[in-house]
Parts: sequence; structure tokens; C-alpha cells
Amino acid sequence: MSSMQVCYCGWSKVTTYQGLRIHQGKMGCTPRGMGIPEREQIRFPNYITSSNIGSNSWITPVRKEITSTSDKSMQICHCGWSNVTTYQGLRIHQGKMGCTPKGMGIPESEQFRFTGYKYTNADSGPSIKIDKTLTPPHHSKTHQNTNNVRRALDFGAQQVEQLYRELPTTSIAFQLKERERERGREREREKEMEKEREAQKLQKMRQDMIRADLQQKIQTREQKISEVTSSVKACKGGLDAECLEINSVFSEVMRVVEDSRQEALQPLEERRQRVSREGKDQVKKLQNEIDKIRKTIDELDKNADLQGLPKTGLDESRDWKHLTIDTSFSFGSLRATTSSMMEQIHQQLEKLSSVELKRIPRYAVDVKLDPTTAHQCLVLSPDGKTVRDGGNDQKVPDAPQRFDVLGSILGLNRLTSGKSYWEVEVTNKSGWDLGVARRNANRKGKLLVNSDNGYWVVMHYEDKKYAALTVPPVSLPLKEKPEKVGVFVDYEERLVSFYDVMAQSHIYTFTECMFSDVILPYFSPHPKQNEKNSHPLIISPVKKQL
Repeated sequence: MSSMQVCYCGWSKVTTYQGLRIHQGKMGCTPRGMGIPEREQIRFPNYITSSNIGSNSWITPVRKEITSTSDKSMQICHCGWSNVTTYQGLRIHQGKMGCTPKGMGIPESEQFRFTGYKYTNADSGPSIKIDKTLTPPHHSKTHQNTNNVRRALDFGAQQVEQLYRELPTTSIAFQLKERERERGREREREKEMEKEREAQKLQKMRQDMIRADLQQKIQTREQKISEVTSSVKACKGGLDAECLEINSVFSEVMRVVEDSRQEALQPLEERRQRVSREGKDQVKKLQNEIDKIRKTIDELDKNADLQGLPKTGLDESRDWKHLTIDTSFSFGSLRATTSSMMEQIHQQLEKLSSVELKRIPRYAVDVKLDPTTAHQCLVLSPDGKTVRDGGNDQKVPDAPQRFDVLGSILGLNRLTSGKSYWEVEVTNKSGWDLGVARRNANRKGKLLVNSDNGYWVVMHYEDKKYAALTVPPVSLPLKEKPEKVGVFVDYEERLVSFYDVMAQSHIYTFTECMFSDVILPYFSPHPKQNEKNSHPLIISPVKKQL
């Protein structure tokens, strides 16, 4: 039989109890609440407590079959609300107030309806009599329902009140707690999921940062690989070019040596052939003479009665006793040949100067002049890069380290190891000195600037002459007048070399230099004469060649 069925989830519909159970099975409502057998759902859907009707009141619930939702009766909700209205009014109240989820839904067919009532209260006034007529519903379980109603009527007002307080309240509280716990667990799960999402997000950001850093490291290393490869390739190209150039020079040197060797051996070979030829001629002549003499002897033996000597056909005018062969070694001196060879070798080896001038600029040092060592007549630029003869002594204090006779000056750079290189412009100069000097070399009085006194210097003088100040000095036959001179020092190799930078040629090299102490750059612009040689010596920046 159809009636209003209400589920714990809030669902309600006019259907059978089986329809309610079908709904609960499909929607999964049964686990959310306590399943109540149909036979138990007939119990007191609406409760009247003693507080409502008085302790001495008695009630007779009248249940009748509901034929229309418009029948009015006393409707009581689980929340305590009561009103004489229709069942629909009760449902409207429960919908508005949200009472349905808080209690247990009871089918309409099982609800008690109080069609009329009176209550008596001895203490509080007039008595009201309540009808006790009960009209049971028409369904297959009439007898059982009647028994249930009778069992319910056996409870007193206090038992009814206790059931009202315990059964619904316990069920509602249980459901509320379960729902609250479920919501709490849901919130915890959401928080955990949110934390997990945040952790995953942070992990992804961290991984992205690590990945980007690793990619950057890869790019850096790939760039370094490219740079190293390019550098190695460029270095190999430079080395190959130098090898070709050096091989070419020494091939020419060997050709010159071979030509000189052949030139030196040629007179010897020619003399050998001439002596051999002259010897053979003399031997042949002598052998012919011997044959003739033997023939004459044979004729004498055959003709013993011959008077006098027979005719032999010999050349009696030739004096064979003084016959000689010129075997002397007077070929003249080899000096001309060797001198020519050395000159050609020197010309070929000069080609290596360009190779050296490509290497040594990497050892360039920033040389500056030391004003405390300058002779009083010298004038220096503020940057310490230029020096010239001022013509007159400057008003500067004398000092132990200052040159007092020679118009010279030293550099500030202390050379104690390794390789060093600098360049000096000498354009329009008719005289100058350039080189290095020991720190403890004598600077006072008239002194000899040479290698024995701790000076390794090349000098230009009288506008066209050049000399290396060794002991004794060596004249340098330069073909061109240098405009810029490069000075290279290798402290460990104990050498000082000079180069014509513009002509890419070698001027002179001091070897086996006895440095034994700190050495310093040395300069002398030479005095000016009638405004000649007035140009300064200029220490210029070194340009590295590609």
C-alpha cells in the first residue's frame, strides 16, 4: 500500500515501503543510517510528552488511514514543533526548517493521527477528554500493527517521553556525529590532497630548476668544447704555418751549405782529374821509350858485327831525368767560399726573425722610466714613457742611483725571471742606446758601457753606424735605419735580443749574459747637437701580431 515514505538522506515520496528500500539500495543510503525493519517503523512517529499535556493527562492516540493530504490533525515534528494541520503542513515545516535530515523518516501509513483530544488536569483547570478511537490502516499486517500499537499504549507518559528522548535523539546524534566525522575525514583528505598537490608542485618546480641548471651546465660545457676545439684548430694552423716557414728557411740554408760544399770540393776534383790525365800521358811516353830501347838491344844481339850504335829513334833532346808531375795543393783560401756561404746563411736565417717577432710580443711588459735614475739634463714626460735631452741640467737633487755623467736613465721594471719584451720608437734620431743593465752596475763618473760592466746595450751613433757594446764592440752592418726597436730578454736563457720591428729583422743577440742580479731596462737618447737628435725616445705599446 502506498504512503509517504521518507529516507534518512532527505528523500521523500508517496510509495510503498518496498519503494523506499529500493531507493535506499540504489542510492546507497543504507550504510549512512540505521536500517529499520518495516515492523518497527510503526512506532510513534510523533511524540507527545508529559511536558506537553501534563503529568496527570492521559491520551488516546487515534490512528486512521489517511485518505487525503488535506485531513487536519495534530502534527508533531521530531524537533518539538506541533500544530493542528495536515500531514502536508508537517512536511512543509520539515522542509523549511531542515528537520528531515535530523531525524528518522517515517512512512505516512505508520504515523499516528490525533483526530480529537481532551486532557484533564486536576491541578491546572478544566479537564479535556481525548477520544480513544483508533482506526487501523488497511494492509496485510493489520494484526501485527495493532499489537504494536497496543504495546506502545502500554507505556506511560514517562516511557513515551523516554523513548522520544533516547531513540530519536540517539539516532540523530549518532548520524550527526558520523556525518561530522565523515566531513572531518573528507576535509582531512582534501587537506592531504592539497598538501600532496603543493608538494608535487614544489617538487616539479624544484625538478624544473635542477633541469634548467643542468641544461645550463651542459650549454657551458658545450661552449667550452667549442672554444677548446676552435683554439686547438687555430693553434694547429699557426704551428703548421710556422713549421712551413722554418722548414723553408732551413731548406734554403741547407741548399746554401750544399752549394758551398760543392764549390769548395770542385777545385779538388778538377785537380784530381788533371793529375791523373798528366800522369797517364807521361807513363805512356816513357813506356814507348822503353819499347824502343828494347828493340835496339835485340838488333844488337842479332848483328854482333855492326859498327857503332844502331839507330833507336829515341828523342835524345829530352831530359827524362828531370821529368815531374805537379801534385801541389795550392788551391787558394777557402775563406771566400765560407764567407759567401755565411752571408747567404745569415740572409736565410734572418727570415726566422719574422717568426720570432710573432712569438715574443706575448711577453710584452709595461715599461716606465724611473725619474730618480735620470741624468739632470734629461726631460721626462709625466706618464714616464718619453725621454729626451733638455740641453741644460735640471734642478733635481743628486742621489746614489742617479747617472751623473752619462745622459742615461733606467726603467722601473725589475726583471728577475721569465721573458720580457718592449718596443721603443727611435724615429729621426742620430744616436741612442737601448738595452738592459744590472741593478748594481756603476752609474757614476765616466764609465764604459759594455757587457763586462753589466750593460748589454746596442748603440746607434754618427747617424748611420750601429754597434753591439761587447768587449770589443761589434759593428752591425744594418741595411736600413730602424724606426722602432724591440728588446727581448730571456732571464733563464741569459740572452738579450734586439729587433727592427718595422723591417721584421734581427739586429743582434747577446748570449751567455751574466745577469746574477736584478736587471733593469736601459735608455739613453744621446745629446742633441744643433737641434739634431732632439727627438725623444718613446716607449710605445706592443701590438700583438695575428
